[in-house]
Amino acid sequence: MKLLYTTFLLAAFFIITGCGTDDSPKGDTEDPSTPLNLMSTSATDTSIELTWQAATDNVGVTGYNLYQDGSVTQSNISATSVSITGLIANTPYMFQVTAVDAAGNESSLSNTVTVNTAAEPLEFLQNLSEMGVFAGTLSDLEPAAGVQLYEINSTLFTDYASKQRLVRLPEGSSMMFNNSDLLPDFPDNTLIAKTFYYNIDDRDLSLGKQIIETRIFLKISGAWEASDYVWNSTQTDATLQNNGGLVPISYIDMEGTSQNVDYVIPSQTDCRTCHNNNGRTFPIGMKLRSMNFVPSYTNMNQIDHFKSKGILNGLGNSGDISVLPDWTDDVTYSILERGRAYIDVNCAHCHQPGGEVTNFSLDFRYETPFAETAIYANRGEIEARIQSTLPTYRMPQLGRTIVHEEAVSMLLEYLEAIED
Repeated sequence: MKLLYTTFLLAAFFIITGCGTDDSPKGDTEDPSTPLNLMSTSATDTSIELTWQAATDNVGVTGYNLYQDGSVTQSNISATSVSITGLIANTPYMFQVTAVDAAGNESSLSNTVTVNTAAEPLEFLQNLSEMGVFAGTLSDLEPAAGVQLYEINSTLFTDYASKQRLVRLPEGSSMMFNNSDLLPDFPDNTLIAKTFYYNIDDRDLSLGKQIIETRIFLKISGAWEASDYVWNSTQTDATLQNNGGLVPISYIDMEGTSQNVDYVIPSQTDCRTCHNNNGRTFPIGMKLRSMNFVPSYTNMNQIDHFKSKGILNGLGNSGDISVLPDWTDDVTYSILERGRAYIDVNCAHCHQPGGEVTNFSLDFRYETPFAETAIYANRGEIEARIQSTLPTYRMPQLGRTIVHEEAVSMLLEYLEAIED
């Protein structure tokens, strides 16, 4: 009987310890740290691109799980980015990610990102009113929801026309800093619009304006395409026209003087001349260094404003970006800086490696060392061309028909300064 009792105790011991061994966790039991900064970098009508960052203490992480609307749709993703395809147009989707390790431990959920797929494939429609750029009465030039104003601190001269600049990014996406002070990376389905107009009387803006054209860039499947919308005489809409034209303009300037301009609307070929380098078309104005200042529509630096709204990501703050000098600011900047800035904005898109103009071996980009620009060797030519109105000789040849008097005065001072 005693032997039977002892046997029973031993059996019970082994059963208990055996169960305890089976139920005890083995190896790593600590959950990985949560992934950081989940964001969308682009969205089309059927796809969305997401990126995130691994936490710095994510030791042992082997992959990531993607949660779409609360359920895991992709597991053990090896990279910190993912493409989601096969989606429905004009539909919101909610995403989160977790980190997993070899032992099967999973982190808590990352921040939530909600992204809308595009309502329709981006394309140039016949009327500007169909493009979703403006809200309400079109001629008020009131940006539609999701459309962002932007300004640049040194502007291209276009026969004294005023300009409104707008950008629209797909909902939930942003421009991305790419370690350059020039153009950021734009997601597909980005729209950039620039509207050209003259005030009836610069002294009294309540008298209204004469709107001439709205130029639009669309980024479609990784490539930029450009078209122009020409406004009708009643200022109720603008229609897609790419053949160019001429519009006689009369307005009163700030001195009360009546001015007349034969405003030239560029053709699509003209647009490609300025917006082309090595066979690629792209925007010119939205360089980060040209937007790194406090614009008129907000009281904070424009780069920091974009960051605060989530439409620019990937950089610390505006202090990480250089500033292209405002050529009109003779207090902050020297004549050498102002001259180079004006030449960059008005001439460098053609006069640089890969640009449309290859004679003279000019490189007018602001970042090019002065000794490599060939400005000094061609200073006499520059002086003559900036004062000419001959279509085949003036500089620049496109975008102006009259002399930019204030700029010429500054540039003559600049050309004299480089003689010293």
